[in-house]
Amino acid sequence: MFTDSSDEVAFAALIDRRKAVASQTRSSIHIQVRLYYRCFRLGLHLLEGAVLAVVCGAAFVQYRPWQQPVIRWWHRRFCNILNLDIRVHGAPADGHALWVSNHVSWLDIPVLGANFPVYFLSKAEVAKWPVVGWLARVAGTLFIQRGSGDAGQVTNQLAGHLGEGRNVLFFPEGTTTDGHRLKRFFHKLFGAAVQTQVSLQPVLVCYRDEHDALHPHAPFIGDDEFLSHAIDILKGERMVVDVMVLPAELPGERDARALARDLEARMSAALRQLHQRENDA
Repeated sequence: MFTDSSDEVAFAALIDRRKAVASQTRSSIHIQVRLYYRCFRLGLHLLEGAVLAVVCGAAFVQYRPWQQPVIRWWHRRFCNILNLDIRVHGAPADGHALWVSNHVSWLDIPVLGANFPVYFLSKAEVAKWPVVGWLARVAGTLFIQRGSGDAGQVTNQLAGHLGEGRNVLFFPEGTTTDGHRLKRFFHKLFGAAVQTQVSLQPVLVCYRDEHDALHPHAPFIGDDEFLSHAIDILKGERMVVDVMVLPAELPGERDARALARDLEARMSAALRQLHQRENDA
């Protein structure tokens, strides 16, 4: 669903780009074989994830130190099946932090999970998705019901995890975008960093096609349906994913609202730098 008129315009423009790409791509037996092969590999990988969850104990108890390498390995294999070429720019600070990322697609989670030892905060609907929801839960994902007014409770949960020395990543825009710009950051969950005085670790994700332009199929927005979107990804060519890690910063004397405002401005400027590569290409 659209949150404002600009979202509807952006989605319409994205659909036009997807149609233009589709018109240049001939349907062929090669594409169908690629789709069936990747679906087969994906099915095996999901089954493998269930087995690993039992073996490493994540199916019964989460947040154990030995589980994070297993989770990251599973995400890396998932990205390999989807033919994602991930390029990380920069490195996170030492120690645990509250991670903050822009949000373009469901792809963000395997991309970031493959490269960093983080636990995710996700919308509650994901917990109900077949197979994926269960795997997300055993991987330690925290779920929040949007619009339910439980942000204060979730903030306290986040603070508890941070106090235990865990990295937690959330998407402060509260929804996905087409990747061109950031939406306004919701400030309440930044209160977890204020409570614990842990660092904030900003990171940006940018998806590109073979021409170095923003990829038209990567964003999961508007009226996109998960199954059809996933099939488009599985059918597609290699997708380049730029991940930019910005320097971490401490909250200091700032409150949650000020932190959200400052991080939004800083990450917006960094996202424009990422896009400048496209304009210079």
